[in-house]
Amino acid sequence: MPKVITVKFIPQEIGPFTWRVVKKTTMEYGYYFDSVMELPFAVTKERHVRVWLPGSYDFEDEKRYPVIYFSDGQNLVDRHLSAYGDWHLDRVIRDLKDEGYEEPILVGIDCPIDPIERANELNPPYRITYRRARKTAPNPYGDKYVNYIADELKPLIDSLFKTIPDREHTGIAGSSMGGIMAFWGFLSRPITFGFALSFSPPFFFYSKKELKRICTENALNPERNGKIFFYVGGKAFEKIFTKKVQWMREYFASNGFDAKQMGFAFDKEEVHHEEAWYKYSYPALRFVMDKLPPEE
Repeated sequence: MPKVITVKFIPQEIGPFTWRVVKKTTMEYGYYFDSVMELPFAVTKERHVRVWLPGSYDFEDEKRYPVIYFSDGQNLVDRHLSAYGDWHLDRVIRDLKDEGYEEPILVGIDCPIDPIERANELNPPYRITYRRARKTAPNPYGDKYVNYIADELKPLIDSLFKTIPDREHTGIAGSSMGGIMAFWGFLSRPITFGFALSFSPPFFFYSKKELKRICTENALNPERNGKIFFYVGGKAFEKIFTKKVQWMREYFASNGFDAKQMGFAFDKEEVHHEEAWYKYSYPALRFVMDKLPPEE
């Protein structure tokens, strides 16, 4: 008898999100939906918001999924969407699935093109002490960015897709400016985000005193915040990130974060690039997703 092939039903639209099927793509796994949405807090208000669904996602069954919210959403799963490269997260999550891990839904917000606007949008609203960085981000409003995700975007995603909406199954992630935004979201909205991936965050923007102030004013402690994974490289431009990220790791440890709640990776040979973040996204996701309880 011929083999029976079951073809999944895939809706063309889910709320404001449209299923994108393109011939030229580097994505190997999953489904990609896209919408141009208005970000009310931003200077460049119209922005792509991208939703990637795991290949196991069945639109007609009841299984539900964790969700991770990313900055720089254009860099997650397809090199053709980005000017610099992508994290190949579709392949990483496929490999994690083969190991028995829960597959997350990925939600990404594209960054603005203007670098100063991006720096303002993705930095917490604290005093930047590094002289050159003050010109890069003269008016940071990252609180508005995180509050938009937590208070507006997340409820929309939870209403349209089969998510597990509790904090334990909701993460925030990013690299470079997005890495410091993941750190800030993890601190400032612990009721929303139970884990974070903070890759190559520019902590050098801030003095140690100011970083301690950020953590203290947001009541840093492992019971309140959950799990976080830090990554930093050590070559070329990435060198200026290294010491402060390593210092932040030590500061978190001094505040009670042990090996079960804080992961860390340092690679002295890696530069500031998506390929490095792809390389370390696998151990990072294994860490934050480990023993994540499935939906009951």
